Amino acid sequence: MSRIAYYNGTIYTADCNNPIVNAFVVDDGRFVYVGAEDGIGECEEKIDLEGRCVIPGLIDSHCHMFAGVVSAASNMIFVEPDTKPSELGEKILALLEESPVADNQTIVCMGIELPMGDFCSSNIDSAFPDRPVVVFANDGHALLLNSTAMEELGINRDTPDPSKDSYYVRDDNGDPTGLVIEIPAMRPCAKLISEISMDARSAIIKELARAYTSLGYTGVFEASSIDSEDCENLVALFDIDQEGELPLRVSTSFNYGGEDSIELEDFLQVMEKCRANYSSANVLPNTLKLISDGTVEEQSALLFEPYCGAAPEGDNKNYGSEIVKYDEMKRAAELAADRGFSVHIHAIGDKAVCRTLDILTFLGDIKGTKTIAHNQLYRPEEIEKIIQAKDIFFQTTPHWATGDKHTLSVLGEDRYKMQFPIASALNGGVAVTLGSDSCLEEETSDAFKGIYYACTRGGSSLIEGQSLPPKEEAISRMDALMAYTINGAKQLSLGDETGSITEGKSADFLIIDNDIINCSLEELWETNVLETHFRGKQV
Repeated sequence: MSRIAYYNGTIYTADCNNPIVNAFVVDDGRFVYVGAEDGIGECEEKIDLEGRCVIPGLIDSHCHMFAGVVSAASNMIFVEPDTKPSELGEKILALLEESPVADNQTIVCMGIELPMGDFCSSNIDSAFPDRPVVVFANDGHALLLNSTAMEELGINRDTPDPSKDSYYVRDDNGDPTGLVIEIPAMRPCAKLISEISMDARSAIIKELARAYTSLGYTGVFEASSIDSEDCENLVALFDIDQEGELPLRVSTSFNYGGEDSIELEDFLQVMEKCRANYSSANVLPNTLKLISDGTVEEQSALLFEPYCGAAPEGDNKNYGSEIVKYDEMKRAAELAADRGFSVHIHAIGDKAVCRTLDILTFLGDIKGTKTIAHNQLYRPEEIEKIIQAKDIFFQTTPHWATGDKHTLSVLGEDRYKMQFPIASALNGGVAVTLGSDSCLEEETSDAFKGIYYACTRGGSSLIEGQSLPPKEEAISRMDALMAYTINGAKQLSLGDETGSITEGKSADFLIIDNDIINCSLEELWETNVLETHFRGKQV
């Protein structure tokens, strides 16, 4: 590979020792010079950036890339989030005409918002009386089945709930309504989705990888890769990299759902076997993923004080759900960390955040990294706890930091003002990382819109509705850029290899069409990637 100089640009390096330069040189896939234009020396090729902006390759610190495999293979239909229960069946029928699904396939949909009303199987049955239909809520923590789907799965009044925190919603007679709450109860529904061949799986993953690089990502953390011995996606990913066709780094995870799903020692053996057999230059199966609670949307995020109003089952004291029990999470985290794995824990409610911080602090110094993901609701005590820890990554999705009437109604005004304390964490020295929590969802996968939300909390004429208080939790554009680049790389244990435009590191960088630090908010919102370079090559 020839020595290539890039000059006459506005280059934000995400390197605190050399933050803004106008030139760099790439040789054999690495940055060999970063600095002023007069220092580039002799090069076989020189590329005039013509004043354009360059930043390091982006890192999505929490995404669901592999969810795209199921979505593509099942021809998933996306319904509008504001769809009401009475509209659901007819809307699916109309969408099915636009995107037909084979007669022998289950109809799989996603997008409903459960707070829009009391969803039940009858909302779908009239349109689909003889064909199974599964509709996922847009947060991925609940789903709706029609009667045919329940019959095929054998879900009836005698079917036990996995736990009080994950269950089949029932009517007054004890019969399931079709609504399934939280991941343990949702797992059996995977039987309705057709098996995917390895060739199809590989083709879809290649397409997904190209889509991520088109958005500027040169690294992602896949946050729900393996939850049993099923590791086909990891095998396909590894094979793609062995063929030299993977254009970004993918850190994968092992999602332990507690002893009810698989014995911990068996799961640890799966983790070690996969790490030994399927690690490569761009595939890193090195993280344990745990889920502490649910979401505020489903009123299943775990809280110290109850939700406002009646709970889903009529109990006026609903505190949310504990998805994996505290003791099981703690033991799994300890044993995985002892084996050199990173630990990444989903926590949204304030009680879940508190428990997660206790577990991650208990681990002490570990070989991998420690991350608390989502971080929606904090008390002052937990802000102080994560600041004192100093070695826990604070991961979240900035697009969520916007005004929302439903969240206000279920949390109440005081807690509503305590969400996503990004600036408090950052100002306390905590490493903040930002990601999409989706698979290429149009808005949350756009990191430039993420930077917009991080520095405005929705407070602009571009976004309808009120900004999310307090405004003091907004951060600077430069801090948001660091969260999407070098901090994300460090979370993935890749900080010495990528994440900044620094001499010696992999030449992962983007050329974009706006100076994202100094342009207007409108221009920031509309920013596009012109070129993505991975290991020195345009991909």
